[in-house]
This record gives sequence, C-alpha cells and structure tokens, in this order.
Amino acid sequence: MDFDSAILYTNNLEKAIDFYQGIIGLEVEYRQNDEYISFLFPNGARIGIKAAIEKREKPGFQTIIISLNNIKDFYQKIKDNNVNIYEELKTESWGTTFSILDVDNNRIEFLKRD
Repeated sequence: MDFDSAILYTNNLEKAIDFYQGIIGLEVEYRQNDEYISFLFPNGARIGIKAAIEKREKPGFQTIIISLNNIKDFYQKIKDNNVNIYEELKTESWGTTFSILDVDNNRIEFLKRD
C-alpha cells in the first residue's frame, strides 16, 4: 500500500497557490478553475488544495508532514519569506523538525530523519 494524496481546504485558492507554489516550491500538477489545484511531490505523492464550499470543509484544521534533506536551508528560506513559524527548528532524538502555518492556518511540519 502506498500513500497517494491528501486534500487541504482553503478560504482563498489564489493565496494558497502563491504559498504552496511560490514559498514551498511545489510543482502544479492540475488545476480545475477556481475550485481545486493539485501539487505533485518528487516521489509522486500529491496534495490537493480545494476551495472550502461544503460545511464539512474547514480550512485551518489540517496538518501535513513533509520530509526533506536540506531542512536547515529550507528553514532559512521560510524565515527569509516571513512565513508564520509555528514551531522553531529543533533537533529531536529521531531527527530535525520545524513547523509553519499556511495562509489558512493549516499546520505544515517539515522533518529530516536522522
């Protein structure tokens, strides 16, 4: 079994696109009008961002975790872009991590496993 994709909800699709493409650096895979966009990770997994329309689609209550190798350089890029940092860079027994909040206050944690 392999993980394929997840969907986050947003109040402003254009701001979310600017954030995930411009700041995080994800590649756009597919876009459906002003309702949905899909970003592709290098390993083939996807994250979708969908405009919140239905009552159950609540922006700001999701968390995703992204692993990367150059976590210290990426952390500096995040700081340089004045992104809302939720937890500062720290080293744990299992690896290095930090987390941020996106434009809808969804939490994105970055980690590098040691």
